Amino acid sequence: MQNSDDLTTQEASTDGAPSEAARAALENFKALLADADFTLELELLGIKRMQFMRRRQMQSELMGLYMALWRLALARSFPVDAPRMFELFQQEYVQAHKDKHSSHIVQRANEYWAMLEPRGDGDFSEVARHLCSFSTQDPGQAKSINLKLVLHIRKIYKLVFDRLI
Repeated sequence: MQNSDDLTTQEASTDGAPSEAARAALENFKALLADADFTLELELLGIKRMQFMRRRQMQSELMGLYMALWRLALARSFPVDAPRMFELFQQEYVQAHKDKHSSHIVQRANEYWAMLEPRGDGDFSEVARHLCSFSTQDPGQAKSINLKLVLHIRKIYKLVFDRLI
């Protein structure tokens, strides 16, 4: 039989309410995502200012990627709570942005997470190759663009991880 202290601790971690540190991580990431500037990524992919539809599409992709990178950082810092924190963030994001575009971004985040999860933070090449497939640059530059994207994704991951809490 469990004593009441053990039960209270378990309830606190399973009732869905995030801890103070988890809530701080959620709020920090919301602010980081709100300030995200995808100019460099769009430039690397050769997407120009007047390509409005492509820019919107890529902004969805990149928002999803940033969310997945945050999920990866959560897995390192909050291994037990990471799945619930990510789910909570996604629920709050969709509630705050009531359009089908936000649902698409969350879907893309889950797809990017599926790409990132098996390799962790050691290899971003699969994600970079996927992003490179959206490039309008010369196909002969694909290797160079891919390498630049890998390095940039690593930099973004480090930024997200460093600002987690």
